[in-house]
Order: sequence, then C-alpha cells, then structure tokens
Amino acid sequence: MIRKFVFPVIGAAILIIVLFKVFQQTKQKKTAANKPVVVAIPAECIIASETNAEFPFTAVGKTRANESVELVSELSLRLVSIHFKEGTRVRKGDLLFQLDDSEWKVDLKKAKAKLDLATATEKRNEILLASGGISQQTFDESVSARKVMESEVELLNVMIGKAQIRAPFSGIIGIRTVSEGAFLTPGTPLARLDDLSHLKIDFSIPEKYANMIQKGEKFDFRIDGLQGKQSAVVEALEPSVNKNSGNMDVLAVVENPDPSLKAGVTVSITLVSEAASPTVYVPTQALIPTPGGYHIYVLTNGKAGYRPVKTGLRSDKMVEIVEGVKPGDSVLVTGFMKVRPDSKIKITKVW
Repeated sequence: MIRKFVFPVIGAAILIIVLFKVFQQTKQKKTAANKPVVVAIPAECIIASETNAEFPFTAVGKTRANESVELVSELSLRLVSIHFKEGTRVRKGDLLFQLDDSEWKVDLKKAKAKLDLATATEKRNEILLASGGISQQTFDESVSARKVMESEVELLNVMIGKAQIRAPFSGIIGIRTVSEGAFLTPGTPLARLDDLSHLKIDFSIPEKYANMIQKGEKFDFRIDGLQGKQSAVVEALEPSVNKNSGNMDVLAVVENPDPSLKAGVTVSITLVSEAASPTVYVPTQALIPTPGGYHIYVLTNGKAGYRPVKTGLRSDKMVEIVEGVKPGDSVLVTGFMKVRPDSKIKITKVW
C-alpha cells in the first residue's frame, strides 16, 4: 500500500525537476539570443611620434627692378635738350635732361670775378697787416668777403648741377613724358629709370609661418605666359609682422632670371618650409570638428577613447597637435562613421 503511494510521488518529483531544468535552459537560450553581440569595428590608425614636418604653402608676389626711380625736376626751369633715346641703356652719371641754366652761368662768371678780386685783396691785406699798414679788423673783413664769394660760387655751381638731370644709376630709361621747350616745375615726372641687372620679388607670408622661413632659403615661382619654373632666394625679411594684415613682408632675389621676365608682373610662389623643432603631427583626416573644437579617437586597451585636442600649424596633409596627444598614442584615422566612444576597435592597418 505504501509502495503504491511512494512510487507515483517520486515519479512526479522527478518529472517536476526535469521540467524545471528544461525551463531554465530555454530561458538561458532566450537570454543569450536577446543579448547583442559586440563586433569590433575595423579602422586604421597612426602611431603618434615627434617629427619635423614640412609645410608647403603658396603666395602671390610682384617682381620689381633692382633699382627704380621716377626722374623729376627739382627746379622751375625750361627744358632745353634731351640726351637719350627712349628704351635704351644709360650709364650712371649720363646727362639725360638739360634745363635752362644760362642765367646762373652768367651769375657764376660774375661771382668768380668777385672771388678773384676778394682773394687778391685778402693777400694784399695780409702783407699790409704784417707791416702794420692796416688793422686786424680790416684784414678780417677781407677774409670774410673772400669766404662769402666762395659760398656764392659754390651755390651757383650746385644750381647749375641741378639743371643737369643725370642718371643716378645704370639701367634702362623708359618713355619720356615731356618734350624740349616745356616749362618744368618741381616734381614734374620726366621718365622712369630701371636697373634690371637682376630682379626682386616682394611677397608676404602668414604670421604662423613667420618662424619657418629664413634668409637664404630657395623657392620656386611661376609666371603666366612663361613655361617652367624659376627660382629665387630670400634676401630679407621684415623684423616684425604687419599689425594690420597679420602678414610678414619678404624680399627675394631672382636667380638667373629668364630674359623675357619683366618687372612689375605677378608671380605664383611655392615654398616648402620645415618646422623649427620636432613636435607631434597627425594626418588632418584624424581630426573630428565639433562646436567645441577638434577631437580625435585614441585607441586604449582595444577601445576608442574620445579626446579633445589643441592644434597648431597645419599643412594640406598634416596638423600639429599642441595638446591632447603624446608620442606613442594610437590615433584612429578611419572608421569615424561607425566609431563611438568606447567602441571596440580592430586595427586593419597602421600608417
């Protein structure tokens, strides 16, 4: 009787236990099925290191003559003769324009005659002073008269010299703007004189590159209408940055200029300068722009860490990281469409 009761109870217990285990296994399978599978995102990275990056940049400049001057008259006189042919080479000191100095030449003859008389008078008075024939005051007056006449002669020679407009340096004389017989006034432009023995280039560079270009540095430039590149050398730099434009002015000298190269033309300049000291650079594509500034993803323990950075100099391919990255950091350069902070990363390529 007892056996008949015990066996069914045991069987029922065993059945309950089996059903409970089946239920638990089914629940675990459902939980596992509902749990998301973490998949590593493929991406490429670069190992940050300190280096001297090169920074190519372009600028626009203007060529100019080695020396250039607009010849003008200093006096109000009539132009009596022109002594050059337009567009030709003249030498330093050559007479170019002759103004009417006839009155001064007449005055000069008078002044020289008076000077000769004053000089002779001074010599006679010197003898008389030694013998006591005249006073010291009389002798001093004769000396003063001679000096006054010397000054008069010197002044007239200066004025006659100004009536002769000569070439201040050797070069090519341009097209004259006056004709013989014209009455000139001070400041009247007459012609331009250019020394084209070698050419110079004026251009400016942004403030951020001011410490990256030095005297003696070579660069290439191009000119519309001329094939190939030409070279120039940095001759001088302004000691300070222009406060209005934020640029620094640079002067360069053209090396072996093409004979067809003219002064006053626009040139396209390409410079490649190296940073003054090693620092951390990363590809520009590694930067993630945000309203709060630039960020990057740095790989830490296989996961992407979102980090703000402070940038410095920039080229078309590389950017200086002033703050936020240290040498040895693995910086992601691809995969940003899928990467999120703390994403698991699978590196497919190291730059």
